Amino acid sequence: MASRVKAWFLSRWPSLLSAALFSLAYPPFDIWPVMFVALVPMLYQLRTADSKQAWRIGYLFGFLVFLGQQYWLYDLANHWIHRPFLSLVPWVITALLEGLFFGWVARLVRHCYLRGWLLLIPLAWAGVEVCRSYIPVVALPWGLAATPLYHLPLLIQSAHFGTIYLVSAFVLLVNVLATAWIDPKERSKVRPLVAVGLVILALSTYQLFANVSTTPFPVTVGQPGVDMAFGNRRTRSDDIATNVDSISAKAIADGSRLLVLPEGVGEDDHFPPRPPFRLDRRIPMLFGGQRGTDLVYQTAFAYDGQWTYADKTRLVIFGEFVPGRDTFPWIAKTFDLPSGDLSASQKGVKAVDVSGVKAGPMLCFEGLFPEVSFQQARNGAKFIAVMCIDDWYMGTPAPAQLRAAAFFRAVEVGLPLVRSASLGSTLAIDAHGRLIAEMPLKTPGGLRVNIDLPQTSTYFPPLPVFPVAAMIFALALPWLPKKSAKF
Repeated sequence: MASRVKAWFLSRWPSLLSAALFSLAYPPFDIWPVMFVALVPMLYQLRTADSKQAWRIGYLFGFLVFLGQQYWLYDLANHWIHRPFLSLVPWVITALLEGLFFGWVARLVRHCYLRGWLLLIPLAWAGVEVCRSYIPVVALPWGLAATPLYHLPLLIQSAHFGTIYLVSAFVLLVNVLATAWIDPKERSKVRPLVAVGLVILALSTYQLFANVSTTPFPVTVGQPGVDMAFGNRRTRSDDIATNVDSISAKAIADGSRLLVLPEGVGEDDHFPPRPPFRLDRRIPMLFGGQRGTDLVYQTAFAYDGQWTYADKTRLVIFGEFVPGRDTFPWIAKTFDLPSGDLSASQKGVKAVDVSGVKAGPMLCFEGLFPEVSFQQARNGAKFIAVMCIDDWYMGTPAPAQLRAAAFFRAVEVGLPLVRSASLGSTLAIDAHGRLIAEMPLKTPGGLRVNIDLPQTSTYFPPLPVFPVAAMIFALALPWLPKKSAKF
């Protein structure tokens, strides 16, 4: 038995080590520099692995990484249904499923090594990230290789030209370069890797110092400080009303032109909505709620004496809709899931006009998806407003990844961004992904900031080209001829 365990460990320690290093780069550890070498052990092993070995190497890595990444699912389920053993099911199943993507990407890396295409390994990795971010029904842009770099503006500006997935490709490029340097036989292939890396860094540097004409816009970002997930339902509306009224009065006194509030503070099926707090024309508002009866939508409402709204386009699986609810009713019953499904917007991504400017709302889960902020920029939005309820995951690393996504959304479209959450994180970010200010977690209040609204369009129209190309490459690679020019 001991010999089998030893043999198993010796054949898999690179995956185990890479999974450990990869996980250390993410919250709650946040040791971001290890991301640039985290994948070296696994990449080195994949150089000589056959197809089955490559799959096992990648699958083990992905399973272990997401077992750590998705721990918040267990915490959420147990908090919701109070059944510890049953709460293991969604957590473990998610990790098992996510492992499939990493088994796939490991085989793609092997294909690249067989062809001598070291330079295309980052493209394959990024392509698989795009696929798992947009696969129908279960799309989840989580645990992306770029995520730990969110607080390093210089290193993430390339997202402006290719989204967060181009930054992930850069991270992989550095890992591939380090792997090639270890083997003297591969060092001759380092120069192209270095050259491409320098080009990406040059793009980042250029974008970081690119400036456009702007107009200051005073805004208050509200944090009601009310637990909207597990708080007392009887007193929730009263607490929201009291705290938001106080935040509104302070915003008026501070001369703000807009108050941004989280998703869910205006729970009401009417339009115009009837939120629990007072509406005052002296302080225009942007807040989240629900509308509709037959079809129910999560909606961003804008009020400045007149009403406009934008419905949510990306819904959370099992939280806002249950696939196969009619076919497998026991799933919803066992996990006490919501009794009715919400509907995604039928009109696509919409900006709203409020207080004389065009705002681009992104409701909670939407904040993880680059195409939503990109479409808001195309709609003419001058800033992005992410409106969240992170209360379900407080006390786990999940809110930190949701927070990190906001920095990339700002950089990708070159727009300032404000993020309002009921307990936090509530913050403001400039167009280059630099933190302007942030509220303490769980503290009721308003964050008064001046954000710089661009006078002209700032987004890069070919922004989706890189992620689409990466995805196509990842899907096509196994069928490409093995004998080709060396990269």
